[in-house]
Amino acid sequence: MKLLSTSSKIDKSQNDQWLNYVVYLEPSVDYKTLCKGASEGCKASCLTNSGMMRMPTQTSARIERTRFYLDDKQGFIDQLRKEIDSALRKAIKAGKRLAIRLNGTSDIDWRDIYLAYPQVQFYEYTKRANIAKANSDISNLHLTLSRNERTSPSKILAVTQTGTNVAVVFDDRKAMPSEYLGLKVINGDKHDRRFEDGHGVIIGLKLKGTNAIKQTARETGFAVC
Repeated sequence: MKLLSTSSKIDKSQNDQWLNYVVYLEPSVDYKTLCKGASEGCKASCLTNSGMMRMPTQTSARIERTRFYLDDKQGFIDQLRKEIDSALRKAIKAGKRLAIRLNGTSDIDWRDIYLAYPQVQFYEYTKRANIAKANSDISNLHLTLSRNERTSPSKILAVTQTGTNVAVVFDDRKAMPSEYLGLKVINGDKHDRRFEDGHGVIIGLKLKGTNAIKQTARETGFAVC
């Protein structure tokens, strides 16, 4: 069982400078959640409900990794470090830098891992402002705060004024706007290298999933219509 993997979004991020990997866990297993800041709209619209992520093999793999993390956290971390070491060697051999997103479908504070690998560029989406604040001293970590239906416009403006970017899901029935709340919108679907986005901007993501999931996202306000 591998912990580091790729996906269509991650594959878009591969280039001559960067080797990219992601860890996909199941957001909730056996009544234990790995996304403490998730809202109802977020849960319904989770990436795990869209595209290839919905396939039984993909779901089983995420659940297996998550149970490994929950049942043997030290064993999980030991394997994760081995895989990062291997990926780092691969990147160096190819003349690239290594970028890793440890929270592909989770929202865990991996501070010890971030600090253990200063030569790796880590980047995450998070709904937990406390994680962003607690890890603001880590130079090789880039965090993007994710908006949900409970996030007020004033909160978004306050966060961006500190230089932190905010990810916003927009209704897929409309074109991606160039601005939101007066802030520049960057198309976050083009690639996943969030650490290249600059500061204090909106990362626009198109609504994904089945028709039912999309409708729930619109009705809850998770997606901006």
